[in-house]
Formats: sequence, structure tokens, C-alpha cells
Amino acid sequence: MAGKFMAMAPTVCPKCSGVMEEGLRFDYKLGELSDDYVIEDKELVRERWQKTEVAVGKFLGREYTGKRRIGPRLAVITFRCVDCGYLESYAPPTA
Repeated sequence: MAGKFMAMAPTVCPKCSGVMEEGLRFDYKLGELSDDYVIEDKELVRERWQKTEVAVGKFLGREYTGKRRIGPRLAVITFRCVDCGYLESYAPPTA
């Protein structure tokens, strides 16, 4: 994680003033592993955020409206309050 972001990382919950701790939100596949399993850094697959724009596409002659991804994909970092459970996520710049 970028050093600049770590200096700004939340340490106090904005809802109840409790202590915030960094953690990892993961999908059900990692959730199926036992609590004893140590997740190696190379196995971590963090959520990503990416800017989108409205786009029109065509498929088999049919036109549809959707979203197109643009810009860099940013890793999402999540903090949780140990008192109230509030989650707060950030997607800090990579550089």
C-alpha cells in the first residue's frame, strides 16, 4: 500500500469513535477455507474499483446500453470498526 495513504489511513471510526482495523473483504471461495489457513500474499485477490462511463454496444444486430470500464483498476482497502462493525473502503491511487 502506498506510504502516503497509510499516513491518512483511518484509525478512528467516524460513526462511534471506536478503533478501526484494516482487513480484507473476500469472496465466498476464500471464505470456504478454514480459519487456520494462512493466505499467502500472492493468493490475495483484493476487490478492485474502476471508473466507468455509459456506452452503447451492438451484439448480433441488437443495440444495448451499458457501462464501459476506463482508467486504472485500483485495489480496494477496507477498514472495520472493532466496536460497531462499520466498514469503510478506499481505493487509493497507485502512484
